[in-house]
Amino acid sequence: MALRKLSNEPEQVHGRWYGDGCGMAMALEVLGERWSLPIVRELLLGPRRFSELRADLPGISARVLTERLNGLAETGLLQKVTLPSTVGVEAYELTQWGQQAEPIIREMALWAMRSDLHDETLPISASAFALTLPMTFDPSRGADSRGSTLGLEIGQHRFIAWVTGATVIVRRGDTSTQDVIVRAESGNAMFALFYARMPFVAWAAAGEDRAIMGKAEDLSRLIAALSWPEKAAA
Repeated sequence: MALRKLSNEPEQVHGRWYGDGCGMAMALEVLGERWSLPIVRELLLGPRRFSELRADLPGISARVLTERLNGLAETGLLQKVTLPSTVGVEAYELTQWGQQAEPIIREMALWAMRSDLHDETLPISASAFALTLPMTFDPSRGADSRGSTLGLEIGQHRFIAWVTGATVIVRRGDTSTQDVIVRAESGNAMFALFYARMPFVAWAAAGEDRAIMGKAEDLSRLIAALSWPEKAAA
């Protein structure tokens, strides 16, 4: 089958920066502009409104966010949708192709987390924290966590998580019926509990909006199965 020659097409994406036929080059051309990857990250767990993306990416301006959303839509990574729970309110969600970037983003994050340059004390969004659960889950230590469900309430965000097979599935959803519910004001507060391993009582006492409800033993088993990446040798 003949290959299409795209070099004279002004709308082309692959080849616009590097003129390189490698898929990695195209990936960078699609996702390499500043803010594109964080936007995709924020959409991995479900659709978001423009105002929600602005709130969770405080360093981005409205103009740049609009430009990046339009660009990602033009390249087929995301699309506009109307949320079923709100009349006429538009949001953005990843397409099937866009959703397939999830393992790439996970591996990039794990790779960076192994560097001494990575600073875990910087602000981390609710979505970014939720995505650490499947990244850091060790199935050899997490067998006892299978069957239980976790609700994460981070500010206004609601996520549900459960262990299946060798990983943790995380999605946006109703937390009210989960076996254990953890509430905190920020992703960084959740980090202190799940990865810094603060004792439950001390952690809850450190913030007015923090709480652990339900089967605390299920939470203990899940936390024990999470392993923050060790730093790589220089």
